[in-house]
Amino acid sequence: MNAHNINSIKSAVSGAARNENDRSEKPISDSPSRPAWIEIDLAALRHNIKVIKSKISPDAKFMAVVKANAYGHGAVKVSGIAHEEGVDYLGVALLEEADEIRNAGISTPIIILYPENIPRSIEAAKKGYIITVSRIDVLNRLTDVLKGRDNPVKYFLKINTGMNRYGIQIEDKSELFDSIITGNGFEFMGFTTNLAGSNGAETSLSLKQEEEFYKLMENARKRFGNDIFLSYESSASLSKKDNSFGSLVRIGHLLYGPLNSIENRLKPVMTVKSRVAEIQDVKKGAGVGYGFSFVAGKDMKIAVIPMGYADGYPWSLSNRGFVLIKGEIIRVVGRVCMDAFMVDITDLGDCEAGDEVIIMGSAGNRAITAQALGELAGSFSYEMMSRWSGRLPRIYK
Repeated sequence: MNAHNINSIKSAVSGAARNENDRSEKPISDSPSRPAWIEIDLAALRHNIKVIKSKISPDAKFMAVVKANAYGHGAVKVSGIAHEEGVDYLGVALLEEADEIRNAGISTPIIILYPENIPRSIEAAKKGYIITVSRIDVLNRLTDVLKGRDNPVKYFLKINTGMNRYGIQIEDKSELFDSIITGNGFEFMGFTTNLAGSNGAETSLSLKQEEEFYKLMENARKRFGNDIFLSYESSASLSKKDNSFGSLVRIGHLLYGPLNSIENRLKPVMTVKSRVAEIQDVKKGAGVGYGFSFVAGKDMKIAVIPMGYADGYPWSLSNRGFVLIKGEIIRVVGRVCMDAFMVDITDLGDCEAGDEVIIMGSAGNRAITAQALGELAGSFSYEMMSRWSGRLPRIYK
């Protein structure tokens, strides 16, 4: 790896001073725990919920998005904290995700954010979940099956404002409004849409979509009153302004603190850790890992980290990733394997099997954020948080 690449890695890691008092805790010899795990800081999660609440308009409702196992943080645990902190709704992607939360005894209303097929929508509605519909013919079919129930079927209509994923086209608003079913066992909750810039992309991508949705909101409220929800804002839109304007704000990404900064006062909730499994003395000219994609240019010491791409550590970080050991930036050498990867500890000094390794998180005054790790892997923070597999135990603090 040349000096430019090493400097690029170092620029992705915040801070510069090493904390000499920071000594990694050695593992307990008889512990059965796997030496690769994820720590979830529940106090940081509670803090983030309070900060987000302070930015949401008093007239708006707060939905905590806990789909994809709460972005890898553990859906049941996160949902329980959200319930205790008074979050209004929980958002999931799938029927099974809703079942997992409800079966854990959490009573906060659950919204299935994406349209499911008709049999799954029927099952979800019967179980009392709030469903999302993106086709009027599907809504009519649901009416045929579920009309007249004592417990009303609560549903949102998904609107396509230009992202062209899910949603009903809204060229003819009057025809759309005439198709909405209320009464006879059905309760219309409101309209929802997704903005193309919601993953942190340029705000300009969403401007035209917002304008279209504003027009729909004005007409919808004239037709249905002010009680229906109009949901389009998400973490990205909320992070760019002081307060929300929609009446149901969907917050996923910000909840978990990957965009932590002085400005938004959020704290990272997830830390990914491992321990050095083994140390190899590698002679000059010897290869490291599959395919010998790295060949030692000098005598080196290589540490083996017992986690790999099956755990969610990206294969794309072969020969270009980095970790923190004893507060120092340590580079990945060789190809990332299914269950392990290797790092260069030649210049680290004292390092032993069992020393703690920070994969994503902070040590001393340095931090590897989800965003920095994602950018280096050719991805982004959303994927980095949610990709960690169930092979890594979650430890709640």
